[in-house]
Amino acid sequence: MHSLEYQTLFISLCILHLCPLCEARPLRKRTVSEVQLMHNLGELKQVQERREWLQLRLRGIHGGPARASSGDAGRRRRPRPEELSDLRDMTPVDIQSALDVLEKLLKSKKS
Repeated sequence: MHSLEYQTLFISLCILHLCPLCEARPLRKRTVSEVQLMHNLGELKQVQERREWLQLRLRGIHGGPARASSGDAGRRRRPRPEELSDLRDMTPVDIQSALDVLEKLLKSKKS
């Protein structure tokens, strides 16, 4: 074999050896701002998933028949799912409190 063939073989073996080692590692360390951005993006995705789930659950709630008796005149009527505003403006705390209410409703409905 010629020297060029040995060099080519050696370089290709080095590349084959180094490729699996570099695959899982980033080329450089991430800065704090990049890590914070990734964290915020993960939180945002989680809040959006909760919001979508909550909207689906609210669409499934049945308010029951409306009563016209005099005792109910002072009570507020529960809004229907189609009457609810868009839930995009809700904070994670609002979403959690709504989820707690829904869980209580489901538990009371089962018992």
